[in-house]
Amino acid sequence: MAPAIEFSHVAKDFGGRRVLADLSFAVARGELVTILGSSGSGKTTTLKLVNGLLTPDGGTVRVGGKPLADQDLVELRRHIGYVVQQTGLFPHLTVGENIAVVPRLLGWPKEKIQARVADLLALVRLDPACADRAPRQLSGGQQQRVGVARALAANPPYVLFDEPFGALDALTRQELQGEVRRIHRSLAGKTFLFVTHDINEALYLGQRVLVMKDGAIEQFAAPAELVAHPATPFVADLLATVQQNRALWGWQDD
Repeated sequence: MAPAIEFSHVAKDFGGRRVLADLSFAVARGELVTILGSSGSGKTTTLKLVNGLLTPDGGTVRVGGKPLADQDLVELRRHIGYVVQQTGLFPHLTVGENIAVVPRLLGWPKEKIQARVADLLALVRLDPACADRAPRQLSGGQQQRVGVARALAANPPYVLFDEPFGALDALTRQELQGEVRRIHRSLAGKTFLFVTHDINEALYLGQRVLVMKDGAIEQFAAPAELVAHPATPFVADLLATVQQNRALWGWQDD
């Protein structure tokens, strides 16, 4: 089976500056992968290449086994959920209407849309009454839950998260991290790609973690492998604080 998402020798330039250089990796279907890196590492650029918001200057990006260059990007984006830091909710629409945006574009009947909105509010653990509220009437954490629900509305096989919890307080962020893990486990076959600059978030959420620096991959491995065997001095420095807290993640030395 072809990988869900695959980069083959991908390069990307901005204003003559190389942002990504010879990037190659593959994400399996149904996998939750976190992309970890500091500002300027290329992680958000990588995410935007997946749904065609950016076009590579070299190499090939494949989604569902097909090069993006051979796909209708408008149609593809309707089947890729996208969650961003500021939620991106439409303030003039109710919560229910926000969740229903893509199903409406796809021509779903009204009854199916209403049922889907109700199911998703339950999935992200929001009161059904929220459907008739304006986004501004919700807390930041609740708005982000709506953002996740909207990303899942059309039952997409891929969901992209671009540092969605960066603006939230620590307790709300921790709660939503748990929700993302729970939702991914409950939705068999969904591929999640989650960008973050927070090392604890990356290790907690990712089945594998892609560590980036200066547009290149430093290491791509399961969290336990990453912590136990950092591949480069950069990864070792990045994980230094985690090494002394292994018990927190339930990892034990052999």
